[in-house]
Amino acid sequence: MHRLAAAATVLILAWGTNARAGDDTIFQYSTLDALSAGVFDGQMSFGELARHGDLGLGTFNALDGEMVAFDGAFWRITHDGTVHAVGPEELTPFAAVTPFAADAAFTLEGGLDLPGLSALLDSRLVDRNTPVAIRIDGVFAELTIRAPARQEKPYVGLIEALASQNTWQHQDIAGTMVGFWFPAWMGTINAPVWHLHFLSADRTVGGHVLAAQTGQADVQLDRSPDMNLVLPRTQAFADAVIGE
Repeated sequence: MHRLAAAATVLILAWGTNARAGDDTIFQYSTLDALSAGVFDGQMSFGELARHGDLGLGTFNALDGEMVAFDGAFWRITHDGTVHAVGPEELTPFAAVTPFAADAAFTLEGGLDLPGLSALLDSRLVDRNTPVAIRIDGVFAELTIRAPARQEKPYVGLIEALASQNTWQHQDIAGTMVGFWFPAWMGTINAPVWHLHFLSADRTVGGHVLAAQTGQADVQLDRSPDMNLVLPRTQAFADAVIGE
């Protein structure tokens, strides 16, 4: 059994040797396993997070909504389905961002459900061991998205917290999906799937993507062989039973 210390910890995972500092780097605060264990409060501000990337996803303290970011703008989708601009002073318990610069791009045709889209994206991976950031701009024939309800202390685990989430279905909706793919061996750090959040073109609808049917869209992929993982300094993180 392993315990994670409360002291500030910075883990640098670097495979590339030619990238300048910050290029092709995913910056992440906390881990998926910590969030799953109910560590819903963090000390990382979105002002600080924005220094490390202009595209990403995450959540807010007390699990108060879904976060989506691209083009340097950060947005919150709350449990009632409304979309709000994020202030630099707001805090996150879990988020990942990157300075997005596409390595590959292609046009996506319509008619794919989310498993079909995932399989297609899998086929575009350069290798199975390096994270990838993604951006998809287009129209989605069908879309199911969610946002969690704000939690109150004492916090429960993530699965129990998501039992009170709201979900919405939309048809023929234009917007942007962003997110990441992580390899299976990094599955305790972030989701080892195509983890996607959505924001509509008119900035009125968004959330975590649960299901989709694609229309025509433009896909950009950014292979990210460097990662900067910062662990929380909170007592709640130090005391949490994580990954057991």
